[in-house]
Amino acid sequence: MVLFLKYWYIPNMKTKPLLIGISIVIVLVSTFFIVKNQFKVGPEKNGVRQFLVAFNKQLGAGNTDSVKSYFELNQKAAVLNRLISVLTNKTGLKGDELPLFKLTLSIDSVSIKILTKEIAEADIPVKFANDTLGSKATFLKLRVRKVSGKGYRIVQVDASKLMSDYLAFTNFIKSKTLTDKDIYSELTLKAFETAKHLKGKYDTVIWFSHLGDSTYYYVVNGNWDQDLVVYRRNDTVVGPYQMGLVGPNLKVVIPPQFDMVHTINATFPSLIEVEKGNKKGFYDLNGKNVVPVNFEQIFPINDDNNIAVLRNGDDFFYLKKDLTITAKVDLKFGDFLLKIRDLGNQVNLYSKALNVVTEYNSRRNDGAVYIAPSYLVDLNMISIAENFKNPLRKVAYDNVNANYNIGFLTQVKDESNWITASFYSVRDYFLGGRSEFYDKRNLVIVDKKKNKVYSSDIGINYVREEDDGASLDGVCDIKSIKVLNDSLYEVKSGAVLWANLYDSTKTLTGGPYYHYMAVKNNKLVELPNQRYFGFTKYIKMDDTYLNNCYRLMVGKTYHVGQEQTIDHITPEILRYMKNEIYADYGYKFKDSRWQRVFEDMPAYGYDPNSQKPKESNVSVDDSLTETDKYNINWINQKLKGTKNNTIASK
Repeated sequence: MVLFLKYWYIPNMKTKPLLIGISIVIVLVSTFFIVKNQFKVGPEKNGVRQFLVAFNKQLGAGNTDSVKSYFELNQKAAVLNRLISVLTNKTGLKGDELPLFKLTLSIDSVSIKILTKEIAEADIPVKFANDTLGSKATFLKLRVRKVSGKGYRIVQVDASKLMSDYLAFTNFIKSKTLTDKDIYSELTLKAFETAKHLKGKYDTVIWFSHLGDSTYYYVVNGNWDQDLVVYRRNDTVVGPYQMGLVGPNLKVVIPPQFDMVHTINATFPSLIEVEKGNKKGFYDLNGKNVVPVNFEQIFPINDDNNIAVLRNGDDFFYLKKDLTITAKVDLKFGDFLLKIRDLGNQVNLYSKALNVVTEYNSRRNDGAVYIAPSYLVDLNMISIAENFKNPLRKVAYDNVNANYNIGFLTQVKDESNWITASFYSVRDYFLGGRSEFYDKRNLVIVDKKKNKVYSSDIGINYVREEDDGASLDGVCDIKSIKVLNDSLYEVKSGAVLWANLYDSTKTLTGGPYYHYMAVKNNKLVELPNQRYFGFTKYIKMDDTYLNNCYRLMVGKTYHVGQEQTIDHITPEILRYMKNEIYADYGYKFKDSRWQRVFEDMPAYGYDPNSQKPKESNVSVDDSLTETDKYNINWINQKLKGTKNNTIASK
């Protein structure tokens, strides 16, 4: 299964969709979606309509178990259970409160389209109705597949519009039925009033922070656009605005002349980090500039004598515990990487974010904003601004973080000890999101020769499924790094895969995924690759690429298969590997089974210009690189030496 956002879009297996916007999105795709229809007669509009009538009847009766039987999906999926609870009017979006209005499907007005010989799409009008505050119209998209002579199952749901409208109508009703005291704390209401008075001196009061019973106000002169500001990290010039901080006595603590003023205490107690251009420094709560805004990076460290390493160009300095700065020191990134605070262990950022609750000066945005320390942003551990659940708002809203954990996994070195790579897991629990949590893996590389540090995301899940948190564990979750040249690295990291082999009862479900990382403009960039066996694109293979750990599912269907672990590449996987090279160029296989195996690769997807399926290529010989040709020949030679000498033809 997979979860998509906002629109009908079938991504390739290497694509991971991102959470965007303020709406809740639930889209599910069955792992059986690509199964070919066994029946001579495909879906018919009347049959689909009758199926939906029966489905709606079960919704009206509130028969949850019966409703689940209409889906050709994992019936234990949390996201599906939440959707069914909403459709049966048992709970609201969060699942822990009663709905504020009634939801009904208008099957009589459904619009049905027959898309393929297997799939039909239904646009179902939906109505929200509150006895005193009126109603709102929206819609739900379903795709159904014929599974028997007269039977159908739901294989895909797009509830993006329905859920965003549901959230908006819920908030509308709350705004009409709840008083300020029902929603906001006394501290928040007082801050709202103070912010109104400050607007006479400043263009905008954007946030306020509560440190105990004292409130500090983030003020801006100029044009403030949160999205443009907090999501920029590549620009060195931001504007036209200037940010500062006003204290509880309404006197200036930080003059409004900075690009960013971070959360109080986020890096050090009683200090506030500021940024201007590409430089950083610190103020204290009395308004003193204790660390000049002269440094490109500031890394807090665990050390007996010092609290941070300061970097300016190629020069390093220590920030001592008394907040004095040492003379330039001879220091390398490799000397202190794991001494950087929170990077050598586990850290919970939610608890840090609530040490000082920073609220939006807004009655619509209910999150607690956390402006993270710049070093965590520089190392790609967190966005500069995250929204957390706000303990000072009495009504809990979705679309905020309930937790955020960074965990150190392991550190590995290349054979020459030139490169050290540290791996981290970043787990974000997002209320109202697609699954229980969002999980990603981060890579931090220290180049000891150049004394540079680089950071990048690396994939952990290359499967279309509903659970973004799924990641590989166990013996096959292997991590390594190899230097290929001065600016190109091969990073191997275990990932969840989904590669259907030629034998339809076998599926490769996990193993090492190869990332090829290049240093460009002093940044770590992953080279494009749509192959599970990415080394065939960039490396001339040798026997070392055959000794790898993989997870294999064997059985007629995924749900009844038996999981196996293998420690080497089999002849069958070699044949997949070879044909994957051809498939990467959109080759039209003579064998229809191979065509089905690779049909999800981007080369066979939709052309964004024509909005039609891409044409397959009868020959791709002119597209093959020298590395491709070498690896095809190398694989052929290996297959000739196997007992099973049947090589899949092109």
